Amino acid sequence: MAKRKPISVTPSAVSTPHHPSAGLLRRLGALLYDGLVVASLLIIAGFIGMGIAELLLATELASVPEGEDALWLLTRHRFSLIYTAWLAVVGFGFYGWFWTRAGQTLGMRAWRLRIQNKDGSPIRVTQALIRLATAAFGLGNLMCLFNRAAPRAFQDIWAECEVVVLDKQENLEMLNK
Repeated sequence: MAKRKPISVTPSAVSTPHHPSAGLLRRLGALLYDGLVVASLLIIAGFIGMGIAELLLATELASVPEGEDALWLLTRHRFSLIYTAWLAVVGFGFYGWFWTRAGQTLGMRAWRLRIQNKDGSPIRVTQALIRLATAAFGLGNLMCLFNRAAPRAFQDIWAECEVVVLDKQENLEMLNK
Protein backbone atom coordinates (compact mmCIF):
# COMPACT_ATOMS: atom_id res chain seq x y z
CA MET A 1 0.00 0.00 0.00
CA ALA A 2 1.13 3.54 -0.67
CA LYS A 3 2.40 5.46 2.33
CA ARG A 4 0.53 8.68 2.91
CA LYS A 5 1.91 11.94 4.14
CA PRO A 6 0.05 13.40 7.09
CA ILE A 7 -2.64 15.75 5.87
CA SER A 8 -3.41 18.91 7.78
CA VAL A 9 -7.12 19.49 8.05
CA THR A 10 -8.16 22.85 6.68
CA PRO A 11 -11.65 24.26 6.36
CA SER A 12 -11.53 23.85 2.56
CA ALA A 13 -10.56 20.18 2.89
CA VAL A 14 -13.48 19.54 5.25
CA SER A 15 -16.03 21.13 2.92
CA THR A 16 -15.09 18.91 -0.05
CA PRO A 17 -18.34 17.82 -1.71
CA HIS A 18 -19.14 14.14 -1.76
CA HIS A 19 -19.23 12.58 -5.21
CA PRO A 20 -20.65 9.19 -6.16
CA SER A 21 -18.18 6.44 -7.02
CA ALA A 22 -17.76 5.64 -10.70
CA GLY A 23 -19.42 2.47 -11.90
CA LEU A 24 -18.04 -0.13 -14.27
CA LEU A 25 -19.64 1.15 -17.49
CA ARG A 26 -18.32 4.71 -17.06
CA ARG A 27 -14.86 3.36 -16.26
CA LEU A 28 -14.88 1.13 -19.34
CA GLY A 29 -16.08 4.02 -21.51
CA ALA A 30 -13.22 6.20 -20.32
CA LEU A 31 -10.80 3.29 -20.75
CA LEU A 32 -11.93 2.88 -24.36
CA TYR A 33 -11.46 6.59 -25.10
CA ASP A 34 -8.05 6.62 -23.43
CA GLY A 35 -7.09 3.43 -25.24
CA LEU A 36 -7.53 5.23 -28.55
CA VAL A 37 -5.36 8.13 -27.38
CA VAL A 38 -2.66 5.82 -26.02
CA ALA A 39 -2.68 3.79 -29.25
CA SER A 40 -2.10 7.03 -31.19
CA LEU A 41 0.76 8.00 -28.88
CA LEU A 42 2.32 4.54 -29.24
CA ILE A 43 2.11 4.80 -33.03
CA ILE A 44 3.96 8.13 -32.90
CA ALA A 45 6.51 6.65 -30.45
CA GLY A 46 6.93 3.69 -32.82
CA PHE A 47 7.63 6.04 -35.72
CA ILE A 48 10.26 7.78 -33.61
CA GLY A 49 11.80 4.41 -32.70
CA MET A 50 11.80 3.30 -36.33
CA GLY A 51 13.38 6.61 -37.36
CA ILE A 52 16.16 6.16 -34.82
CA ALA A 53 16.72 2.57 -36.00
CA GLU A 54 16.94 3.74 -39.63
CA LEU A 55 19.33 6.50 -38.57
CA LEU A 56 21.56 3.97 -36.79
CA LEU A 57 21.63 1.82 -39.92
CA ALA A 58 22.28 4.79 -42.23
CA THR A 59 25.21 6.01 -40.13
CA GLU A 60 26.46 2.41 -39.76
CA LEU A 61 26.35 2.61 -35.96
CA ALA A 62 24.33 -0.60 -36.08
CA SER A 63 24.01 -3.46 -38.54
CA VAL A 64 21.46 -6.16 -39.20
CA PRO A 65 21.84 -9.71 -40.53
CA GLU A 66 21.42 -10.35 -44.27
CA GLY A 67 17.79 -10.11 -45.33
CA GLU A 68 16.63 -8.14 -42.25
CA ASP A 69 15.66 -4.48 -41.94
CA ALA A 70 15.42 -1.83 -39.21
CA LEU A 71 12.53 -3.63 -37.54
CA TRP A 72 14.96 -6.37 -36.55
CA LEU A 73 16.80 -3.84 -34.36
CA LEU A 74 13.58 -3.01 -32.52
CA THR A 75 12.33 -6.57 -32.03
CA ARG A 76 15.25 -9.01 -31.81
CA HIS A 77 18.39 -6.99 -31.06
CA ARG A 78 19.54 -5.88 -27.62
CA PHE A 79 18.08 -2.47 -28.55
CA SER A 80 14.64 -4.09 -28.31
CA LEU A 81 14.71 -3.73 -24.52
CA ILE A 82 15.33 0.00 -24.88
CA TYR A 83 12.53 0.25 -27.44
CA THR A 84 10.11 -1.65 -25.19
CA ALA A 85 11.03 0.56 -22.23
CA TRP A 86 10.46 3.63 -24.44
CA LEU A 87 6.96 2.46 -25.33
CA ALA A 88 6.20 1.71 -21.66
CA VAL A 89 7.36 5.19 -20.63
CA VAL A 90 5.05 6.74 -23.23
CA GLY A 91 2.04 4.74 -22.00
CA PHE A 92 2.77 5.20 -18.29
CA GLY A 93 3.65 8.86 -18.90
CA PHE A 94 0.25 9.56 -20.42
CA TYR A 95 -1.69 8.22 -17.45
CA GLY A 96 0.75 9.45 -14.82
CA TRP A 97 0.82 12.99 -16.21
CA PHE A 98 -2.93 13.42 -16.41
CA TRP A 99 -3.75 11.64 -13.14
CA THR A 100 -1.27 13.63 -11.05
CA ARG A 101 -2.02 17.01 -12.65
CA ALA A 102 -5.79 17.32 -12.94
CA GLY A 103 -7.00 13.86 -11.91
CA GLN A 104 -8.53 13.31 -15.35
CA THR A 105 -7.33 11.80 -18.58
CA LEU A 106 -8.99 12.81 -21.84
CA GLY A 107 -11.39 9.88 -21.66
CA MET A 108 -12.18 10.59 -18.02
CA ARG A 109 -13.06 14.19 -18.95
CA ALA A 110 -15.51 12.97 -21.58
CA TRP A 111 -17.16 10.63 -19.06
CA ARG A 112 -16.99 13.20 -16.19
CA LEU A 113 -14.73 11.03 -14.03
CA ARG A 114 -11.96 12.18 -11.71
CA ILE A 115 -9.37 10.18 -9.80
CA GLN A 116 -8.53 11.65 -6.42
CA ASN A 117 -7.58 10.95 -2.84
CA LYS A 118 -10.35 10.74 -0.23
CA ASP A 119 -9.81 14.42 0.63
CA GLY A 120 -10.28 15.49 -3.00
CA SER A 121 -6.61 16.17 -3.75
CA PRO A 122 -4.89 14.80 -6.88
CA ILE A 123 -3.06 11.50 -6.49
CA ARG A 124 0.72 11.35 -6.17
CA VAL A 125 3.14 9.82 -8.67
CA THR A 126 3.61 6.74 -6.48
CA GLN A 127 -0.15 6.21 -6.39
CA ALA A 128 -0.31 6.53 -10.18
CA LEU A 129 2.45 3.91 -10.56
CA ILE A 130 0.67 1.57 -8.14
CA ARG A 131 -2.59 2.01 -10.11
CA LEU A 132 -0.85 1.23 -13.38
CA ALA A 133 0.94 -1.80 -11.94
CA THR A 134 -2.21 -3.31 -10.41
CA ALA A 135 -4.80 -2.43 -13.08
CA ALA A 136 -4.15 -5.60 -15.14
CA PHE A 137 -4.86 -3.71 -18.39
CA GLY A 138 -8.29 -2.66 -17.12
CA LEU A 139 -9.39 -6.01 -15.72
CA GLY A 140 -9.10 -4.64 -12.18
CA ASN A 141 -12.23 -2.61 -12.94
CA LEU A 142 -14.31 -5.80 -12.88
CA MET A 143 -14.09 -5.69 -9.10
CA CYS A 144 -16.64 -2.84 -9.27
CA LEU A 145 -19.29 -5.48 -9.89
CA PHE A 146 -18.92 -6.88 -6.36
CA ASN A 147 -19.82 -3.66 -4.51
CA ARG A 148 -22.41 -1.73 -6.45
CA ALA A 149 -23.18 0.70 -3.60
CA ALA A 150 -19.65 2.16 -3.59
CA PRO A 151 -17.74 0.60 -6.51
CA ARG A 152 -13.97 0.48 -6.20
CA ALA A 153 -11.60 -1.21 -8.62
CA PHE A 154 -8.66 -3.36 -7.55
CA GLN A 155 -6.22 -0.61 -8.48
CA ASP A 156 -8.19 1.97 -6.46
CA ILE A 157 -7.89 -0.13 -3.33
CA TRP A 158 -4.17 -0.71 -3.73
CA ALA A 159 -3.40 2.92 -4.57
CA GLU A 160 -5.69 4.19 -1.80
CA CYS A 161 -7.65 6.51 -4.08
CA GLU A 162 -11.10 6.75 -5.62
CA VAL A 163 -12.66 7.43 -9.00
CA VAL A 164 -15.69 9.69 -8.69
CA VAL A 165 -18.35 11.04 -11.03
CA LEU A 166 -18.43 14.83 -11.31
CA ASP A 167 -21.53 16.82 -12.12
CA LYS A 168 -21.56 18.79 -15.37
CA GLN A 169 -20.65 22.13 -13.77
CA GLU A 170 -17.67 20.70 -11.85
CA ASN A 171 -16.44 18.95 -14.97
CA LEU A 172 -16.58 22.24 -16.90
CA GLU A 173 -14.64 23.95 -14.12
CA MET A 174 -12.00 21.20 -14.29
CA LEU A 175 -11.73 21.68 -18.06
CA ASN A 176 -11.19 25.42 -17.65
CA LYS A 177 -8.32 25.04 -15.16
